[in-house]
Amino acid sequence: MGGNGYTSIELTPLWSKPRGSAVTHAWRFLTAAHQSVQGVFDGLALVRSAKQQASGRDARGRLGRDETDLLRAAIVFTSSGLDASCKRLLRDTVPLLIEGNADAARKFNDYVKLELAEGPSAPLADAILSPTPREEMIRLYVAARTKASFQGSGDLKSRLRDTLGITNAQISHTRLKQLDDFFKARNAIVHDLDYEDPSSSRGTARNTRDLAGVRQQCDDALALVSEVISQTAANVRVLP
Repeated sequence: MGGNGYTSIELTPLWSKPRGSAVTHAWRFLTAAHQSVQGVFDGLALVRSAKQQASGRDARGRLGRDETDLLRAAIVFTSSGLDASCKRLLRDTVPLLIEGNADAARKFNDYVKLELAEGPSAPLADAILSPTPREEMIRLYVAARTKASFQGSGDLKSRLRDTLGITNAQISHTRLKQLDDFFKARNAIVHDLDYEDPSSSRGTARNTRDLAGVRQQCDDALALVSEVISQTAANVRVLP
């Protein structure tokens, strides 16, 4: 609680950076995202403080439209940070992991077999015919895993966790599913401006967002990225 009678929102501090240069850039992206989201929450606290001082009334309670939009911005910043950090992590570590992590190698082999079974695409054919076919196929594989934003726990499992060779014992699917509400909120905001019924020609009601709920969603998402980076660093460190 702030001294002016409004509630500040503090994200859980990030862990220390995991050992290993392979995850350095991904961790920097995560740190920047964490700072940006905290900045949005700090801005919201200032807005609420200013309103309280102007009105002389306790600003706690139902949020105004501008305040709720700041919560929506926090979700979008968190989503962008998750995408940027995880995609960089994949690009920087998957080529290493494929060569020494059995789980990561198996997922790569499954990808190549599936692509061949469906009929080699022009890019895959070019990769096979190149002077360095394995290197080029790995490049295509990483590009396929990083071409789109992450949309839910299924994406996090198949395109992130499994691709990195992270086992269910390290990060369970149940843990990943905890972010489904976050992704639902993110998609409603990004695709439909957070309207409850975007297909309606008359309805203008928007989904409600509350301080504690959004803070928890953002905190959980950023914490998961931290866990993924840490587990990936651990997997890289034990490579032969």
